Amino acid sequence: MDSRRFHLLALLLLAAGSSASAEAGSIVRGRVQLEGPVPQQEWVKIEPKSGAHSTEGCGSLQKASQRLRVDPTGGIQDAVVWIEEPVNPSAAPSGEEISMNQRECVFSPHVVAMKRGGELTIRNSDQVIHNVRIFREGEPSMLMHRWQRANAVDIHWRFAEPGRYIIRCGVHPWMYAWVVVAPGACAVTDPEGWFTIPGVPAGRHTLHVWHETLGAREIPIVAGPGGEALRPILLSQPKDSLRK
Repeated sequence: MDSRRFHLLALLLLAAGSSASAEAGSIVRGRVQLEGPVPQQEWVKIEPKSGAHSTEGCGSLQKASQRLRVDPTGGIQDAVVWIEEPVNPSAAPSGEEISMNQRECVFSPHVVAMKRGGELTIRNSDQVIHNVRIFREGEPSMLMHRWQRANAVDIHWRFAEPGRYIIRCGVHPWMYAWVVVAPGACAVTDPEGWFTIPGVPAGRHTLHVWHETLGAREIPIVAGPGGEALRPILLSQPKDSLRK
């Protein structure tokens, strides 16, 4: 192979690699942390009941609250992070599938995030009956209401519109979970507060952060072709909760 052909082949390979890298997008990584002292773990005490609202089969009747989970170094679990993208009604649904289980009368995971058109699969691993209900945040009417006995078939629900949705059990009132349908690439923070969002186009973006107890923040970021590691994103508790 002469030198001209070699250089041409090298340029073609470089261009192909750059194109693939641009198509794959950037990876945005970061951590959501609590500003201020780490609170003590809250607990939910459940009154034993029998009959239609029986607590038999629910395991321990003292359960760790999932409203605010913070690790010893301040990392916040279950914060939802997403990149704002232009709304495109004609875009194809994501086709994403995420599973949520009911075990010992607790929804797990407590928070999930998906793009528009994603599907949630809800399973009952308990030997008790549950009554699964889906609400859109701030709206009283139910979008879905189904009974789910032990060993019943899974429930499937597709979320067509961005927004925040609450999953509840009509039998066990302490049971609830969140589904955040984001208008862009999204992630949920792990038990130490870390998140990773792949496939972010290089350039300027608005990063959104939301937590059920700590509220929301918007942060301008610039995603580079080699990835972007963000400074810690700080959220603080409402002043009223600090007085308690």
